[in-house]
Amino acid sequence: MGKNYTTAPLPFQGQKRRFIKEFRKVLLNHQPEIVVDLFGGSGLLSYTSKRVLPKATVVYNDFDDYHLRLQNVDATNRILSDIRQIVKGCPDDLRIPEKENRLIIKRLEKESGFVDWITLSASLLFPMKYGL
Repeated sequence: MGKNYTTAPLPFQGQKRRFIKEFRKVLLNHQPEIVVDLFGGSGLLSYTSKRVLPKATVVYNDFDDYHLRLQNVDATNRILSDIRQIVKGCPDDLRIPEKENRLIIKRLEKESGFVDWITLSASLLFPMKYGL
């Protein structure tokens, strides 16, 4: 029986695309029948594995439920569009003024389903400072 994790087994935040050429070479050189992508996230390594080795079994780590973010892209884009209208005219390099901040919160309170806080935070704050 497999282990149940309470955190991602191999958390990694960065640019896996920077070593994707080397990853492809390793796949082609070793031709594994099973590839386990422990990184998770966007699934870049899983996707690449299946493209390079279509007959291989690829196990994707979706511990952080990235698939929900993908399923809700349209809703996230609607929210972002609304927020952009709220902050239109506000300086890009300063904290969002209190009035607009309250309007954003009011807008978010209208959401009853999934909200992609990571994408929203990354769009409103400096990179890597997620407002969860």
